Amino acid sequence: MKKAYYLFALVLITFGLVTLFTQPWQEKSSHAVLVSNTAPTGGDFTLTGTRGKVSLHDYAGKIVLLYFGYTTCPDICPTNLGNLSSATRLLSEDERNQVQVMMITVDPERDDQLKMDTYLPYFHPSFQGLTGTPEQIAEIAKRYGAVYQKAALGEGALGYSVDHSAFTYLINAQGKLVEQLPHATTGEEFVAAIRAQLTPK
Repeated sequence: MKKAYYLFALVLITFGLVTLFTQPWQEKSSHAVLVSNTAPTGGDFTLTGTRGKVSLHDYAGKIVLLYFGYTTCPDICPTNLGNLSSATRLLSEDERNQVQVMMITVDPERDDQLKMDTYLPYFHPSFQGLTGTPEQIAEIAKRYGAVYQKAALGEGALGYSVDHSAFTYLINAQGKLVEQLPHATTGEEFVAAIRAQLTPK
């Protein structure tokens, strides 16, 4: 009986996490970094990149695909970044020059800039990894509707993982958040979304 109870509890917890990290634009949990149930506003931000301070407005005129993740993520981040890599390679050279992929870490305690700069090029050399203080990242995540929280791993070497939402935020050439693309969006679907925002020449 006790075993069945624990199994039922595990199912409920799993369902709760799936609901928490897959439903857009809603307040999910008092423990998550999201305090509004309105559509996210997005907006400009400044964090630290390879060459120092990086702001969203530095990429004015480009389509930005913004993702919140971390370098030791076991599967969700590699899936999304892999699909973004596929999309980048499907674009023409001219199209690629009008697009920038950025990942903001949700694990700033472990993801220093060197770690970000080592991790992102595995997916594509143009991908930009950004980090900052926990407070800076929490504020930006709140504006974009991203949620995340630490999850203990017991006695494992990593100590903890980070449960996080897995949306990719599509920002147009004017710096406006225009679309939230779900986890496991395919490369082809990313390309279609990008091309819908590119100005015909």
